[in-house]
Amino acid sequence: MPRGRKKAITNPNEEIQVIDNKIAELQEQIADLKKQRKAAVSRADEAAKQQVVDAFVASGKTAEEFLASIAAE
Repeated sequence: MPRGRKKAITNPNEEIQVIDNKIAELQEQIADLKKQRKAAVSRADEAAKQQVVDAFVASGKTAEEFLASIAAE
């Protein structure tokens, strides 16, 4: 079923208000996406740290030996 045409806003003040509302909604979406990105970066950092710990444990070396072998590379 056709929904019909959207009524045109003839009052400039109403148009400004509609635009301001859209801007506010988009700013909220941006803030939410920034939070999601920060959480994803944090998870990636934690995964990288865990890989280093796993490599250290798997090496069977002491901390000094492990660090020396990394420095030698």
